[in-house]
Amino acid sequence: MDLSGLFDWIKEQAMYILFIGVIIGALVLGFKRAWIQLVGLIIGFGIIAIFISNPNVITDIADWLGDKVNIGG
Repeated sequence: MDLSGLFDWIKEQAMYILFIGVIIGALVLGFKRAWIQLVGLIIGFGIIAIFISNPNVITDIADWLGDKVNIGG
């Protein structure tokens, strides 16, 4: 039994929830004219979307950061 189909379905649903959250947050912050918070919302949700759509990017970032800081070697 393969769980990749279930994992893909959960990823897809999470992206839908994320986009709905961005739209609602952008509307609320737009009407309040809170432009700096709106930019922060878009950047924050964008970073979250990257980790939801491609979870392996976390290991790539960890490897890159480990090379830059030179921890353990």
